[in-house]
Amino acid sequence: MGSLLGIEWLKLRHYRTFWIMTLLFAVPLLLFYSSISLNLINIGAGGISLLGKATSFRQVWDDLCFFASYFIIALSILMAILVTNEYQFRTNRQHVIDGWSRMQFYHAKWMVVLSLSAGTTLFTALLGLITGLIAGVDLGTITEHASKLLYLFLLSVNYLGFSLLLSVLFKRGGLTIGILMFYSLIVEVIIHSVLTYRYKAPAGNLFLPLQSSDELLPFGASKVLEMAMQVRYVPEAWTYVLASVCWIAVYYLVGRKRLEKSDW
Repeated sequence: MGSLLGIEWLKLRHYRTFWIMTLLFAVPLLLFYSSISLNLINIGAGGISLLGKATSFRQVWDDLCFFASYFIIALSILMAILVTNEYQFRTNRQHVIDGWSRMQFYHAKWMVVLSLSAGTTLFTALLGLITGLIAGVDLGTITEHASKLLYLFLLSVNYLGFSLLLSVLFKRGGLTIGILMFYSLIVEVIIHSVLTYRYKAPAGNLFLPLQSSDELLPFGASKVLEMAMQVRYVPEAWTYVLASVCWIAVYYLVGRKRLEKSDW
């Protein structure tokens, strides 16, 4: 597996789009959260702040991982570009000619998914640690809610794996990105809102591929709203973790089956 990832890195290290899309995740998150943690920007009225300055690492991990989850879409688009380019420029066939099997090609892409997710989590952890210390947050609270970093990794794998699956199914960059954006930003948002706020049944989010991971990193105000509206039973975090893992397994298995049977 290491050799597969090494080959992928050789293709990516000089690929301008890779660096641009990576920066589109890292730079806005860096600027946005740094401004919040240093109290340079704020949102609220009447003395109520929705983006309050963190007073503990518990709040750092809660807020930062929530914000990072929104920028993951940039890396999801990047994943779609990387995979569909292989079909567009026929480099997938060249890999087979050079001795790769279809499964090696497929697993190489999953290695990219895992590597990008790990890099995302590490960057977020370093950003939270540095900004927290600069803002004077007590270092003794660093382990409080640090599990949110693991949830962010799982969410990243979920989103990038979903993008990889769409890329294998549709093979065209524009179509894949269009479906990804439409589904993630419109379809699931509408279904989630109906389930949670109209029918007061947030447990239904377990059956939504991306929302199952989004529920691991909620915005604090949304949970207050759910309590105020007296929504029905809200699943515990471990159920969303299990649902996310199951959906990732579905992506892998469906993509694998598609690759085995499709015209290369």
